[in-house]
Amino acid sequence: MTATNHGLFGSFIAVTLQAHPVFAVCIAPFSHFLLDAIPHFGDTNMDLHGKKFFRILTTDACVAVVTTLALAFIWSEIAWLLIACAFLAASPDLMWIYYVYINKPKAKVHLIPRFHGWIQWSQTRKGAYVELAWFAVLLTGLVTAGLSH
Repeated sequence: MTATNHGLFGSFIAVTLQAHPVFAVCIAPFSHFLLDAIPHFGDTNMDLHGKKFFRILTTDACVAVVTTLALAFIWSEIAWLLIACAFLAASPDLMWIYYVYINKPKAKVHLIPRFHGWIQWSQTRKGAYVELAWFAVLLTGLVTAGLSH
């Protein structure tokens, strides 16, 4: 899943569990793995050092930040919880910075990255449709609920 959709789900967790903020913060990172088990966008032929990948990554990061800040504005009374949960829900992907760019493993990959790769069983270009649907449903729900509370 994109960072934007992970962040939206983290925001959903914050809104849903706002009466239990410690619990929301604790489960937000685990939601990442749940979402990655759903078919989503990916291109196994894309060069992780190429311009196309960085354009997609930069666009996704910008949309994620803008979306999170807009939701934090709408849900101002829980803004910090929402921002924290959005970040924590997307944060497991930060480990790939280490494994792809800093310390490229030669044979064995540690348990969490191996699990993370295993659960992402369906990353295709058609997965973009799942991503768009997820984005539309969550964003619409969060904005509508936020404006009516």
